[in-house]
Amino acid sequence: MRCAVCGMDYGLSHNCSGIAPLPTEEETAPPPVGFSPGYYLRLAFNIVRWDDIAIRRASRDSNAIYYGAFLWIVAATIVLIGTALPQMLAAIHVSGPAMVIGVIVGMSVGLVVVAILTFIQLGLCHLIAKWFFGGTGSYLGVMRPLLLGWFVNCLVLIPIAGTLAAAIGWTAVLMMVFEEVEGISRLQAFGISAGINVCFFVLQQMMTPVTRHL
Repeated sequence: MRCAVCGMDYGLSHNCSGIAPLPTEEETAPPPVGFSPGYYLRLAFNIVRWDDIAIRRASRDSNAIYYGAFLWIVAATIVLIGTALPQMLAAIHVSGPAMVIGVIVGMSVGLVVVAILTFIQLGLCHLIAKWFFGGTGSYLGVMRPLLLGWFVNCLVLIPIAGTLAAAIGWTAVLMMVFEEVEGISRLQAFGISAGINVCFFVLQQMMTPVTRHL
């Protein structure tokens, strides 16, 4: 558990100092003004490296949602190209402009489906943290760093071990974000992240045979 006063993680009991930890100068520094893709790209890489300061900065930065959405679209498109596009091309029995249109439509539908699953997944994690573990964060607060760090799912493209690597990486990012933003313990955050990930993995496996027949 995490003390609501001093922020210390503890088991059964601890000696509370009664003083909340002061944020560092790096954490309280204002975000850059204007178009700053390099800054948010570094922030995204720091998030997947479990940098707690980067996670807290992103959660409070209103501009992070826009850069995060762009990075999510790029990452999700790469994942779909590597996983769904070969099946899509095999299922399309036409050539020329019709094939191009079919691919564009299929990829667009795929992005919408992945977006819906992502929002539902993060929403469920947020509600569980708030209802059952006293989470104090907001939905936007967890969405900002998680959209920036979603590109860790591109690990699924690694041959053989990609699915496992992506699952571990995404679970770790979820755990750190919910620990830092919701203010719950790491064990609780891990339980939520791992449990929801397993449920969505099973759901995706159940949907796969249907997708192959479309």
